[in-house]
Amino acid sequence: MPRTLHLIKHGKPRLIPGIPAHEWELADDALEHLDGLIARLSPPPHLIVSSFEPKAQATAAALAATLGVPHRPMHGLHEQLRYTAPFHADPADFEADLRRFFEHPTQIVSGEESADDARTRFANAIQAALHANPHDTLAVVAHGTVISLLVAHANRLDPWPLWRNFGLLDAVTVDVPGLRLREPMR
Repeated sequence: MPRTLHLIKHGKPRLIPGIPAHEWELADDALEHLDGLIARLSPPPHLIVSSFEPKAQATAAALAATLGVPHRPMHGLHEQLRYTAPFHADPADFEADLRRFFEHPTQIVSGEESADDARTRFANAIQAALHANPHDTLAVVAHGTVISLLVAHANRLDPWPLWRNFGLLDAVTVDVPGLRLREPMR
């Protein structure tokens, strides 16, 4: 029987212009629907691993505390590097940047990391997490762009629609090995 990997997108961040997204914390209401997320995690994870970004760590810590399982932050699970990407007050501008990012995966079109480089780095970190934590069911709390890149690549899908439909405090479940989707992303 394959192992289960739940890839979870962090809760809603507090957007702060002038502060890199990697440093954003959760908004006050970010975890209001944590119970709904937990209900979709079947089977429930034995361990929660997360990115070191504050919004992912806080989401993972709350999830782990509610489930009564350990939480371990791990390097390499961060979002695509965007330290020099502009802050977009208009979500449409942000989406346009991401669309170019997905359409030109070998090029650095926004921030400091191409889509291919971000996916490779994230995939290596996921494999390291799976190797270091041989539980039957593992959850990783990370970020929408890198999760979409990984899942799309493993399932031969377009990452753009995956990213567009992947909400905050949402999860996708895949089988290990192979990272095959158990069910289509909403």
